[in-house]
Amino acid sequence: MPRQFFDAASVILDHIDEVVFTLVRRDESAAIDFVSRRVTEVLGYTPDEVIRLGDTLLHSADLDAVRQNAREAFAGAAPSAIRYRITDRNGDFRWFEHRLHRMASMADGPPRLLGVARDITNQVETTREHPADGDEGRQTHKMEALGRLAGGIAHDFNNLLTTIGGNASFVLELLPPGDNTTREALDDILAACDRAARFTRQLLAFSRKQVLKPEPLRVGDVVSEMQHMLSRLLGPEYVLQVQFAPDLPPVACDRSQMEQVVMNLVVNARDAMPGGGSIAVTGRLATDEDAAALARMSSLSARTVVLEVSDKGGGIPDDIRERIFEPFFTTKERGKGTGLGLAMVYGFVRQSGGHVELVSSGDSGTTFQIYLPAILTAEPAVVAPAPAAELHKNKEMTVLVVDDEPGVRSLASAMLRRSGYAVLQASDALEAERVAAEHKAGIDVLLTDIVMPGMRGPELAVRLRGTRPEIRVVYMSGFRDAELLADVERGEAVFLPKPFVRAALLEAINRVGTSA
Repeated sequence: MPRQFFDAASVILDHIDEVVFTLVRRDESAAIDFVSRRVTEVLGYTPDEVIRLGDTLLHSADLDAVRQNAREAFAGAAPSAIRYRITDRNGDFRWFEHRLHRMASMADGPPRLLGVARDITNQVETTREHPADGDEGRQTHKMEALGRLAGGIAHDFNNLLTTIGGNASFVLELLPPGDNTTREALDDILAACDRAARFTRQLLAFSRKQVLKPEPLRVGDVVSEMQHMLSRLLGPEYVLQVQFAPDLPPVACDRSQMEQVVMNLVVNARDAMPGGGSIAVTGRLATDEDAAALARMSSLSARTVVLEVSDKGGGIPDDIRERIFEPFFTTKERGKGTGLGLAMVYGFVRQSGGHVELVSSGDSGTTFQIYLPAILTAEPAVVAPAPAAELHKNKEMTVLVVDDEPGVRSLASAMLRRSGYAVLQASDALEAERVAAEHKAGIDVLLTDIVMPGMRGPELAVRLRGTRPEIRVVYMSGFRDAELLADVERGEAVFLPKPFVRAALLEAINRVGTSA
């Protein structure tokens, strides 16, 4: 075809609202091999980045449905619309809908599909998450605003905790034997930092910005493994009843966070019955009677698992019910609750594509219902413990430390120099590029924050790899990030969660160094 045709087609694709892409079949899977430039305006990623990241941008609960839709299209099925969520560059999820059309194959070429995707986030949030008016709509808007506020606070607080706790642990290592008074004071500082870090993680959970490691889990198995510990936690005045329907499908969740959800809800049930009583933890599949709750879920699945935790306490009054998931809201006595337990439950479940319902009355107590989208093909993974890494022998390495928080940057640099590494520093990505250009010798590791003014950490990593392909990357952050996780899953980077101490930093540098 003439060049003018392709130029005209390119102009059209750049000026329509939809994102156009093509999928090519490779063995039993499909891969994106073209995406229109419109995707940058919608998601913030360049077309090349979308092609590289592929389906790692998809919400894990939607992955199976999207792949099945592609398999059916390759098999010649009539085009059908499918909805799913994609993570944008800011780490937020956006809803899309697309239809796939089989393309005529080129001679000796693999089969291809043409897709036209629409961003329907506003539509979905209006009809599913934010009713046009009424108390439910206002409450949802308020929870979203609180989530953004909590995430911002947690981000800044993590940097402060990294500086405080990291310096305390650093000084503790340098302390001469016999100075027990100073040692005890530093131990107290570190203990306080650990407690504060737990609060920060709960804030990140509420804001849906925590770093998760989802895996296929059967919720009944998780609860069964916790049953003995929960019974001891409750005490002899309480009876714990656990009952799960047989053959419940797995869900895609972070195991440690799922355990924390169960514990928080069971403790909450215990506190609702100070004189003792019966607490039920049950699991079932959603039915037609759950339609209202299912309509509020942020991910779609053919089946949904419902985890319920019930007590026979006095119930929750109407004026409290609408605030029950807000961070720092608690009805407990001063000093007996932080108000973050249920906020963490809310955030984790929403981040996992699910929904939380509260059913409460004075006659029948309270039931928390956790709705989670099932995954229909994967079996729960058996995770072998990672072998302990040996200390990296080659200390003659150069590390470029990039963080816009001076305290974190200074602390990390001091820790690395203490261990024999050469260190370069930069306060943002632009300065990092300048420092790297001026440094004629090799740079072995880029240690960079994720969220920085201007260029973000993953984009900086891509740009530095363009001129220094040998450079290895360690991301440090308290936030989850799809691009970060994609790099980590491919073995192209190591993740160091904030706040951290020197041992954790050195272990991360060691891992990325030994994988080079």
